Amino acid sequence: MRHTGIILGALLFSSNVLAWQGLNLDTGGAIEIRTEGAESFESGNVEYYDYELDEIKLGYLNMYENNLGLIIDLETGDLLRVHMESVKKTSQ
Repeated sequence: MRHTGIILGALLFSSNVLAWQGLNLDTGGAIEIRTEGAESFESGNVEYYDYELDEIKLGYLNMYENNLGLIIDLETGDLLRVHMESVKKTSQ
């Protein structure tokens, strides 16, 4: 089932968008954030894929210096400390 989630996540995030890939600093799990029509992203509502939980979630992102940021899970209120890198995604 874990591979299904990874494949699903890859398909959902494969379009002409700016994506942020990184790590949840508390768990070490991979996180991917998708932002459409943005050249950069510092704060705001985001859709993110949590590879560790194998699900797409909604959150509010605040990015700080050195690619460090916080995501507040809009459903649970959980706070995720993240380190992200910007990656240009293209259609497959």
